[in-house]
Amino acid sequence: MPLQEVQSTIEFVLRNADQIRKCVEEKRKDPWSGTREQNSGYQKNRISNPTEAQALQRIEPVAFIHCPFGPMVNGRRDAKYISLPEKWLKVEESTRRFYMSSDNDKIVGLYTKRYLQGEYGELWSKTCKDLNITQAWYYVVVHDVIRFAELYAAGIGLIAPYSRFEEE
Repeated sequence: MPLQEVQSTIEFVLRNADQIRKCVEEKRKDPWSGTREQNSGYQKNRISNPTEAQALQRIEPVAFIHCPFGPMVNGRRDAKYISLPEKWLKVEESTRRFYMSSDNDKIVGLYTKRYLQGEYGELWSKTCKDLNITQAWYYVVVHDVIRFAELYAAGIGLIAPYSRFEEE
């Protein structure tokens, strides 16, 4: 996954964690998603026992979701494809815990205003004015949040570690 796509996914996950949780729950409730019979083309993995298939569906990780976001236009919303959403939710939870437990009230306020207040957060200019911080400091903290989440995601094997010196 390219770096820019990773950062975009992290921003999406941090801002839409509740919606992602809802999509994961719906995916688990769907009787036709996540069963071995549906995910595998090999007949030897077919599970004929419906109770066993249902139990496996509840304990196996959800492979992917299509998470809707944004406003309704002509009865439809945009959707983002997220693979391994439960791991992304671990990244969100760890990032939120780390920044919300900060001793610096401005970091807590910035994190709350950007990621926890609605789908789009608050405008940076309003946040800077309310917290009495500069635009540069705002974006330093945002970059730090993204970097923390990237490193955590790499640590749990969600994304590959990368180097800025490698060719893409």
